Amino acid sequence: MSTHWGEYVALGVDAVVFGVCSSLYWKYSFWSRLVEKAYRLGINPNYEELSPEDRLYVAYQGEIKALGKPISSSNGLDVTGVIQRFTLKEHAITRNSSGFWTDQKNTIKEAYNVVPFAMHRGKIVVQIMDPLSAEILDLDTVYNKFEPSKMGFLDSFIGFFHGIRQRGIETTEEMLKEGSVITAVGEVTLCGCGVCNLHLSASSKGHPYFLTSMPITSLLRKVEEQKTTYKWLTYFFGSVGLAISYIIAKRWWEKRKLLLREEDIRRRLQETRKERRKNARDGRELLESERCVVCQENPKEVIILRCGHVCICEDCSISITRDCPICRSPIEDKAPAFIS
Repeated sequence: MSTHWGEYVALGVDAVVFGVCSSLYWKYSFWSRLVEKAYRLGINPNYEELSPEDRLYVAYQGEIKALGKPISSSNGLDVTGVIQRFTLKEHAITRNSSGFWTDQKNTIKEAYNVVPFAMHRGKIVVQIMDPLSAEILDLDTVYNKFEPSKMGFLDSFIGFFHGIRQRGIETTEEMLKEGSVITAVGEVTLCGCGVCNLHLSASSKGHPYFLTSMPITSLLRKVEEQKTTYKWLTYFFGSVGLAISYIIAKRWWEKRKLLLREEDIRRRLQETRKERRKNARDGRELLESERCVVCQENPKEVIILRCGHVCICEDCSISITRDCPICRSPIEDKAPAFIS
């Protein structure tokens, strides 16, 4: 692990990216099937003729009109709408860890204004409920202004050493204009308020909710493109993960085989030593004074230096490395002892 930690880090990062890509692939695949099966409401649809299953997810296209007073643009423009979004962004240049300067945008403030509105098509009025919860909400940019920062020499000097230099503030106003034709995809319910005929809102089944300027066919194509993109990314990072896993597994198996081979060699050496000791004793039992003071089984075969005690066998000498088991003096070296 310590020698090849980079491979484990790469495998971990790849697993995270693979998980994100596969999750997005399944998400867009689910969306694609839903949008494709969504019931298309035509002109002047009859709610009673819709089956309970069809009502859960429908696609409807119509012209936007406010149910009351619309929102006027705050920048003196002759534009009215039903949804207004203000965004205030800070632009800066920051120095990254590599020492290069890159552009950076930070959203300082984002605010919405919404008025009740409906979609008109034929004689049917469909009120859009909770539009801000839509997965896709297409708004038109009606105003955009960038005000550069006025920085003196001292500000620039300090910003250079701090690694961040202000560029300016961008103000953006976006609106869903009155008269726009949009496509809404969600759940439809009957309305008894007298102002509109139907309500269209987010699905109670958790299906995605769309308010887009694209036709239903373009929306489906966009979702399919996202699905295809994340499918190939999932295949790619999955293949990379398999390759890294193969390298790690192969290295582990080679190390495992080496350990097994070393263990087999060690076992054979131990059997050889036992046989050699048995032959050296000519079949007689070892006296207690001739046995290793540690295991009390093998003969004394190793001399400890500098104290000179011959008290341990070759097997026990592997684990005894610090002090002599007889006198506790430090072990400087060990050597084979031949006792006649």
